Amino acid sequence: MNEALQQSLDENAKQWQALSLTISTTEKAAFATRHDLLFIAHGASFMAHVYRTAFEQVLEHTPDEERRKLLAALHKAMEGAIAARYSTHPSKAECHACHARLLLP
Repeated sequence: MNEALQQSLDENAKQWQALSLTISTTEKAAFATRHDLLFIAHGASFMAHVYRTAFEQVLEHTPDEERRKLLAALHKAMEGAIAARYSTHPSKAECHACHARLLLP
């Protein structure tokens, strides 16, 4: 393969990659808009049902190795969300203990 052809193929690959990133960004923006409208209109319980249904459908048609990766990512995301929530929102016991200290003379 000559150098001019190699450069042409490299440039073509870069253009396709740029196009795929643009489509991905556009799709993400469209999804975010639709998601926000549904969330506002129907609430968190509805969206939780949508997420669960979609997740179950994806898992049904995913090879074992990819399924394990997806479930591991979900587990990691849940642990992070729980840690973030509880680091900013005290438990009931912590709240009562703090308020009890404030009420003591």
